[in-house]
Amino acid sequence: MHRKSLFAAVVSIAAVAFAGDPELKPAQEEGKEQFEESVGKVLKTLNEKCGTKITAVKSDFHNFKPEEWQGMGFYSWCDPVIESITSLCDRPAYKKAIAKKLTGIQCLFAGVKPPQKEDGTNEGTLRNMSFEKGQFIFHMSKTSTNVSDNAKAVMEKALN
Repeated sequence: MHRKSLFAAVVSIAAVAFAGDPELKPAQEEGKEQFEESVGKVLKTLNEKCGTKITAVKSDFHNFKPEEWQGMGFYSWCDPVIESITSLCDRPAYKKAIAKKLTGIQCLFAGVKPPQKEDGTNEGTLRNMSFEKGQFIFHMSKTSTNVSDNAKAVMEKALN
């Protein structure tokens, strides 16, 4: 590799490493701190009970709009997801599968698929949950219902 090419490659890698997340507004930063504190507790239980090694729940706080979640514990939409996955580890076969296949959890503010006219109680919530490439992904919405039961159903289906 020529020196110029090597230098350009190093500069490109450094730029990517320092790009990181967009800068958060103060209300988003506060929300992120509350979220991390809340989900950190239930994540610790998940790791202990299920044998997973998930260090953090990923979220997209640059998309968090505090005014949309005014007066609501937005993090309480993510906690039931983690708790329901943890409850599956009471069943030995699921515990083994979760320890092997679950590598992360994402509770996101963006990408919510809107309710549809013919939706029943759970369809809108289920449409916003998936298990892909080891990641349980939940696009959170204030209109989500039965989050815990739906997360459990999505995880059971993904593992079977």
